[in-house]
Amino acid sequence: MHEMAIVQSMLAILEDQARRHGATRIIAVNLEFGVLTAVVPSAIEFGFEIVSKGSLAEGACLNISIIPVKALCQECHKEITMNDYDPFCPACGSAALRIVEGRDEMRVASMEIE
Repeated sequence: MHEMAIVQSMLAILEDQARRHGATRIIAVNLEFGVLTAVVPSAIEFGFEIVSKGSLAEGACLNISIIPVKALCQECHKEITMNDYDPFCPACGSAALRIVEGRDEMRVASMEIE
């Protein structure tokens, strides 16, 4: 379960940023993951609940967004958005797709602190 390592790293970043801004508590966290990272949102939520106990983020509301794959066809120049990766362009059938989003994003988009 690589999600637990992700949650531990994410929590360290959250607490560091919260303390830098004088926060006493993290109320909500908005996360974004590319669909191809294969992150399971329920595993992130479960891990966050466990790892955040006793931290500034304990009890924080966790919102997870999955970013779909966005690719650009190098042949027909069409931009394609898909929830599951297909290596072929749906417009022209070419296998010359360049992924521009949805592959490796793992980020804290924002957080609400008190």
